[in-house]
Amino acid sequence: MVRVKPPLPAIEGLFGKPTVVNNVVTLGSVPDIVARGGEAYAALGSGRSRGTLAFQLAGNIKRGGLVESSFGLTLRELIEDFGGGTASGRPVRAVQVGGPLGAYFPSSLLDTPLDYEAFIEAGGMIGHGGVVVFDETVDMAGQARFAMEFCAIESCGKCTPCRIGSVRGVEVIDRITAGVEREANVELLSDLCDTMIDGSLCAMGGMTPFPVRSAVKYFPEDFYAPGKGRE
Repeated sequence: MVRVKPPLPAIEGLFGKPTVVNNVVTLGSVPDIVARGGEAYAALGSGRSRGTLAFQLAGNIKRGGLVESSFGLTLRELIEDFGGGTASGRPVRAVQVGGPLGAYFPSSLLDTPLDYEAFIEAGGMIGHGGVVVFDETVDMAGQARFAMEFCAIESCGKCTPCRIGSVRGVEVIDRITAGVEREANVELLSDLCDTMIDGSLCAMGGMTPFPVRSAVKYFPEDFYAPGKGRE
């Protein structure tokens, strides 16, 4: 069960002892480091983001799948050079990076290099390397709603900001797109996101605001009318 931190697991974890928590991405890099040495692995990448990551290209993409690359190539290079652009042939409108809790990047940010620091500076995260591409027909208000709904379904229910906040988030977004006291509800949504970030016990509730806020910031026009889509 998730618990309040600090202390972090590296200080006090399993059985009250310092505990290292690794994911599959971390463990997957070990054989290459053992075989080729740490210096060879560190020679790949850019800035403080060293080595490689298996990026998962999905969504409206011509050639989806896994692309292992060293850090530093741009989001545009990944989508166009490796993915072949959108499957529909329409322009890219939004890209979600980092999984279902990752921020949405507009086409104006496609030249952002894929390294951890650059993405944090741009208000996003690389996470496990999931990249989902959307063309110009996507309804970003619907995507923001999906993020809150996803959190409501996946929440373990232990903490109130995540368990209740996500349900209220769906309701607030519905009111915004329906034109009900739009300005007041946009402000309420922002306050709700603050509460989820500051009060959730884990990243489930704490990161759900990332896709919601980025959708509101970069695609505000999609929140102006109910059921608004792009043809």
